[in-house]
Amino acid sequence: MSNNFEPLRADEVVSVDNSLKILVNHPTFKTHELTEALITLLKNADRIFQADKVDEKMKWGGEGITAQVLKYGADGWQKGKVRISLEFCPDEPEVKKTSNEPNTSEPESPLDEIRRMQE
Repeated sequence: MSNNFEPLRADEVVSVDNSLKILVNHPTFKTHELTEALITLLKNADRIFQADKVDEKMKWGGEGITAQVLKYGADGWQKGKVRISLEFCPDEPEVKKTSNEPNTSEPESPLDEIRRMQE
């Protein structure tokens, strides 16, 4: 498996083994359901979260919050936003079919080229 994780959009659907589900009561869910459940968990467990700026702190799961990040190889701190997201890395890369490929899975016959020339 590669390490090419990509963020999932909020409306994309995830399915996990029933024994591995967390925060959401069913094994198949939209990405935003897990993010919202995590924010709700934090909201209910964190006294600071409940104390002030609740609306601002809810942005962790959506548009993001103002932050600074120090990344490897960077010259210094970079200002921007951070947010919680769910990422996915496929076991095998998706093979995209080109328009030049035949629509069938049958191998092309050597005679097909001659047939095309006669058309």
